[in-house]
Amino acid sequence: MTSIQFQTSSIQLGKTDVDIRCIVNDSENVRLKGIQLIRSNTNIVSVTETGVRFQDIELEQRAVAKGSVMNATSSYLHMAIVKQNVMKNDSGTYSCKSFATYRDPEESQKTFLNITGNYIFIF
Repeated sequence: MTSIQFQTSSIQLGKTDVDIRCIVNDSENVRLKGIQLIRSNTNIVSVTETGVRFQDIELEQRAVAKGSVMNATSSYLHMAIVKQNVMKNDSGTYSCKSFATYRDPEESQKTFLNITGNYIFIF
């Protein structure tokens, strides 16, 4: 089973971190190949046996991600953006997709991340 978890799905600019986890809890006889985090139908970051890779280069400058697909019963992908680096365009519909041998890709439910507030500029 592939699921997505948010620390909170309502983010205030400059006040709240973005914390998203893709969790895969599959049977032991499945060999997990990768986990993909998707925002608004666009791949943004993934983890495979070779490590974590951002597809969204701009996001890579503001976020950190880690993950593992070594164990099918406890594989994960975790992405975080500290509150100072959160932008309005981080809002959107997020989902996770897992890929494994001998089964079709499996997608989590889709969850909307809402970002509110305004930037405060200090000169």
